[in-house]
Amino acid sequence: MQKELFRQSPDSDKLILFFNGWAMTREAVSHLAIPPEYDLLHVWDYRTDTLDVDWSPYREIRLSAWSMGVWATERLAREGKLPAVVSAVAICGTGYPMDDAMGIPLDIFRGTLDGLTEENRLRFNKRMCGGKSLKHLFEALAARETDEIKAELGRVCEEEEKRLKSVDPHPTAPLSWDKALIGAKDRIIPAKNQQAFWQMRGCRDIETVAEGDHYLFNRFTEWEQLWS
Repeated sequence: MQKELFRQSPDSDKLILFFNGWAMTREAVSHLAIPPEYDLLHVWDYRTDTLDVDWSPYREIRLSAWSMGVWATERLAREGKLPAVVSAVAICGTGYPMDDAMGIPLDIFRGTLDGLTEENRLRFNKRMCGGKSLKHLFEALAARETDEIKAELGRVCEEEEKRLKSVDPHPTAPLSWDKALIGAKDRIIPAKNQQAFWQMRGCRDIETVAEGDHYLFNRFTEWEQLWS
């Protein structure tokens, strides 16, 4: 995993911990205002589960995870590598990203990986953004190399195949999600599959955003809106 810390003050003792989606850059959330009393730790690139962070300066940590970031977060939680958090919000993601009932259907997931090229990236980006309406994000998505994001998706596929073949293909995670946001028109992870996952997890606040695509951050201007 890669990470970048945005310090608001040397004395900050509150942290927003954000796990980004597959192939993404910080431009996905750069427009969100960070509360003055918080730092922001942006995490991305899930080719490994390595995340070396000193959590000790923070007495309050608020977790947000988008898309594949939900999967990465739950993996860290199962491995005991996630700090205690006061709130956890999932956006358009599940802990089983390759799953016919609670994630991306297997054939579609494998087909995306096998056919990933520069040309196919453009089509995926359009689906993720809901077309070209989010021009700044559409352009930012080209920042990471295709080989890099293919390796990232390949690693997710490998781990998910292990899960599906295991004696416990739907493991729980020692993490209580407070809220799950779902885009009603998500073209990446079917909304009904997200609903099924969060109902299985017992999430107490499942909100389906009418007309929402896989990218919902354009509906917010501040980080606090996610957990309030």
